[in-house]
Amino acid sequence: MKNMIKTIALAFLLAFGTAAFSQGGGIWNFQWGIGFPMGSTSDFLNSSSFRGFAVQGGGYVTDNLMVGGRAGWQVFYQDYGFVTRHSDNITISGYQKKYINAVPLTINLNYYFGHWTILPYIALGVGPYYIETRNYMGIYYVRENAWHFGLAPEVGVVIPFGTNSNVGLNINAKYQYAAKTKDTQSISWFELNLGLSYLF
Repeated sequence: MKNMIKTIALAFLLAFGTAAFSQGGGIWNFQWGIGFPMGSTSDFLNSSSFRGFAVQGGGYVTDNLMVGGRAGWQVFYQDYGFVTRHSDNITISGYQKKYINAVPLTINLNYYFGHWTILPYIALGVGPYYIETRNYMGIYYVRENAWHFGLAPEVGVVIPFGTNSNVGLNINAKYQYAAKTKDTQSISWFELNLGLSYLF
């Protein structure tokens, strides 16, 4: 675990260092996200999440290609109320709630199609995802947490507020996928993000 943390820290120092010291300029994004569970995630809970936030920075390494990093946090929650569950010869009743806390930490490659007034782009994020799930039944709960390897393809656009403005609107759609581990299932969700961009 200590080696993993050191690797993650080093990767982010390199990624965000590229953003901070890039000679060709770059973009910082501050985003609010809505998440929609997909695949096996929607079997665990199927409620959409309005509790997502991310910070992303990148610097141009060519005229169109940007390298950087992204740190995000998405919280899913669903309240089932008072339920009765039957399993084999056991019946359990109580107030059931489920949570997913997802923290993607990715290295990102963004490709921008030209340097126009509007900046459309495609991107791919790769890196570790910390996922924690909790399934409450009354005062008891089952908790799972693990580091996953994840991928995040993305399409989006940056729209500056004016011709000479360094601040703009960022809109993007992203598919978040954290692969299964030895002991935990894969987690995936579709994400819509809206935020502010700072161009430097």
